[in-house]
Amino acid sequence: MAARTKKRQHKKQPLVALLRRWAAPLGLALGMGAVLAAGVSGYHYLSQPGRLPLRVIEVSGELNRLKRDEIQRTVVATIDGGFFSCDMQKLRLAVVAMPWVADVSIRRTWPDRLSMAVTEQVPLARWGDDALVSVNAGVFRPPNVDDFAGLVKLSGPEGSQQRVVDFFQTVMTAAQARDLLIREVELDERRHWWLHFDDGLTVSLGRESIDYRLAQFFRVYPSLSAQAMRKPERVDMRYEHGFAVRWREPIDEEAVAEQVKSQEKV
Repeated sequence: MAARTKKRQHKKQPLVALLRRWAAPLGLALGMGAVLAAGVSGYHYLSQPGRLPLRVIEVSGELNRLKRDEIQRTVVATIDGGFFSCDMQKLRLAVVAMPWVADVSIRRTWPDRLSMAVTEQVPLARWGDDALVSVNAGVFRPPNVDDFAGLVKLSGPEGSQQRVVDFFQTVMTAAQARDLLIREVELDERRHWWLHFDDGLTVSLGRESIDYRLAQFFRVYPSLSAQAMRKPERVDMRYEHGFAVRWREPIDEEAVAEQVKSQEKV
């Protein structure tokens, strides 16, 4: 009888040991599950609109045209939730839509702060009649473009901004070396390039072999402008083995002298 009892106890021992072996991991898993559930519940609670409102808006960056209070007002008008629930992409798009904003990065800082780093547009030239274009070929429309009438005018078909900006920067260096001031660079609908200078000279480059034709123009320009009494009005560089020049009317020195005298008397 005692032998049978010992045999039964021997059989039960492995089951007890097995239960003891799994008890600790099972308890740990249940504990972690409870913590996770509590965390999810807490996040859901804090994510509800009105919880943890954003109270502080910091704006950093080198700003010349933009005003920090205007950016802050735009952000306040766009905020649609609290620290967790606010739509950050919606906020970013609202700030980027402001005329002088080139880019913005937004960071949340616990528990109620938005930190914004704003990059301002740097105008390179006018674009068309009602916009400006930045050094990065971004087109933007400030409230008043008349303040930038002194900038060079660039124009081109939709989507050609980068191409026109790159070409302008190439031409500008060579023009400055020859004391030529660019007034306008134009890429028309036929993809035909035009250069307009401050002295009234217009250069037609066409749409092919642009680099070669531009180099040829700058090579011959000194000889074209060497005559004091006769200046080029239009130069057409689209010819394969040469170019065509239309000259301005010769200057009548006597007429100019008479005009100067009459102005001095007045």
